[in-house]
Amino acid sequence: MSSLFSVKKSASVKKMPAVNRAGTAQRLLMAFILILPLQGYAADSHNHEPVSGHNEAVSESPKEHKHDEHDHSDDHSDDHSDDHSTEQSDEHNHQHDQDEHNDNSVHLSADQIQQAGIISQIIPAEKTDIPLRAPAEIRANGYRSFVVSPRVDSVVITRHVALGDHVQPGQALLTLFSEGVASAQAELRSARSEWQRVKNLGKNAAGAARYNQAENTLAAARARLTAYGLNADAELTPASFGEYQLTAKTAGLVLSDDFQQGQRVMAGSALMQITDETTLWAEARLPAESELHLTRDTRVILNVAGLKISAQISHESHTIDPLTRTRIVRLTVNNPDHRLHPGLFANATFYTQSTEVIRLVPETALMRGSDGDWQVFIESAPGEFRALEVERGRTINTAKEPQVEISSDDPSALSAYPIVVAGAFFIASEQAKGGFDPHNH
Repeated sequence: MSSLFSVKKSASVKKMPAVNRAGTAQRLLMAFILILPLQGYAADSHNHEPVSGHNEAVSESPKEHKHDEHDHSDDHSDDHSDDHSTEQSDEHNHQHDQDEHNDNSVHLSADQIQQAGIISQIIPAEKTDIPLRAPAEIRANGYRSFVVSPRVDSVVITRHVALGDHVQPGQALLTLFSEGVASAQAELRSARSEWQRVKNLGKNAAGAARYNQAENTLAAARARLTAYGLNADAELTPASFGEYQLTAKTAGLVLSDDFQQGQRVMAGSALMQITDETTLWAEARLPAESELHLTRDTRVILNVAGLKISAQISHESHTIDPLTRTRIVRLTVNNPDHRLHPGLFANATFYTQSTEVIRLVPETALMRGSDGDWQVFIESAPGEFRALEVERGRTINTAKEPQVEISSDDPSALSAYPIVVAGAFFIASEQAKGGFDPHNH
C-alpha cells in the first residue's frame, strides 16, 4: 500500500504547479503519519507481528502461512491416520486375543492333570438297564405252608412244639380231646366187631342183608375218623377214646400258635401255621400308573437290611389295591440259609432295558455354568478342556454309582471327544479364574 501511495504521490507532484508543491508535500506527510499507525494496528490485530517496511513481504505472509498451515495439517492428518490405523490394529489384535480367551477352554499341563486327578474317557450312547425301586415285604410262601386246625370241636390238652420251632413231617404238634371223636371211635370199634362175626359166618349163613349192612357200617365209621384227621387203623382202647393228635404234614417253621392249653376250639380254628422257609415270597408294590412291562426274565434284586438277594417274578397282579392304590408284584425268593423271615421289609429293584440308546455320566461330571445351566467338560485336544452345555435327564442307580442321563444340542461333540468323569471341579475352578480377570486378558 505504501508503494501505491508513493506512485500516486509522485504523479501528483509532477502535475501540480511549483507554488503548491510545498503545501501539498506537507499535507501528504501528515496523512502518511496518520495512516501508518492504523496500518500497524490492523496488521498487529491480524498477524500479531510488527509492521515491516517491506509491504510485499507482509502481503505474501498470509498466503505462506496458509500454505504452511495446510502442509502442517496434512502432516498431522497423516500422523493421525497412521496412529488411528495402529490403534485399530491393536484393537483388532486385542479383540482376537479376547475371543481366544472366551472360547470357553482351559489348558492344563500333564502335571496339573495328574495332580488334580482328572480322568476323561469316551462314553458311548447305548441301551442300558433302567432300575425302578419299589417297597416290598417278605411273606410266607402260601404254596409251601399249611394251617393246623381241628376238624371237630375240641379242647386243647397239650402242646408239643412252640413258636419258632422247626418241625419234620409226622411230628406231633398238639394233643386234643373231642366228644365227637370219642363217639366216632366207639362206633368204629362196634362196627369192627360186627363185621368180624358176620365175616366169620359167611354171607350165606349170615344172610346177604346183614353181611352188606355190617360191611357198610364199618366203612362209614372208618370214614368218619378219617374225616376228623385220625388214623382209622390205629388200635383203640376205651381209655384213649376222644383223645387224638395233630401232626405236621411237611417240614417247616412254626410261624404262629394262637391258642392256649385247655382252650376249647371250634372246628376249623387256626391253631398253628407251619411254613417251609426255604422258599419265600416278597410282595412289591408298584405305582398304579406305572407302565413297566415285566416278564419272568426281568432281573430283580431285593435289598433286605443291606443283604442283596436275587428274586424271580412269579405273579403280576392285574388289579389295584383299593387301600394303597398300588399294583402288587409277587416275587419268589430262595432262602436256604433261613436269613429271611416273613414280615421283614425290603426294597425291590426292577431292571428293564431302555428302549433307546442313552448316554450316562457320573454325578461328579456335571457342573453349573456361569449362566446356571448344566455343562460337562470335553477334552477337545490333549490338555485342552472345553465346556459343553448339556441337558440333565434321569438319575439311574447302577451297580457301581448313580449315573445321570445327559443330552446335548451338539451330540457329535459328546461322541467324538472324551468326557471328563473325574476332576471336573478343578477345571471349572480354572475356568472361573479366567472368566473373572479384571483386565479381560
